[in-house]
Amino acid sequence: MNDNKSPADSLSPEKMQLFLATLAHLPPQEIQKAKLLYIRNAIAEFRALESTMASFGQLQGCMSIIPIFWPIISMQKKMMNTQVDLARQRITNAIDVWQDDLRAAGFDASRFDFSQSQGDGFNDAQRF
Repeated sequence: MNDNKSPADSLSPEKMQLFLATLAHLPPQEIQKAKLLYIRNAIAEFRALESTMASFGQLQGCMSIIPIFWPIISMQKKMMNTQVDLARQRITNAIDVWQDDLRAAGFDASRFDFSQSQGDGFNDAQRF
């Protein structure tokens, strides 16, 4: 049983199709609000993922004093970076696809910096 899901899972094509199917009967304004909440939750999950990865990175730093762990730590870091990159890209893709609905619901994508060069990738002046 795997209860530990990645934030990127909620933005997989399959999950997004299921989500959109549940909205089919709603009026357009409610669909916009639901999409806005979905994206906000995805960003919150992304931030939690980054915090978890940073904590784990500190543990890896402690383990790195023992050379036998170096190959394992290297592989773990690559996997962690890939997971964060996937979550970031899926959020960016969802925002691109839903930009009209999100803008109509009050989401300002310009508040966020989605570049990978930033520390958390989602720097914003205000929290939503």
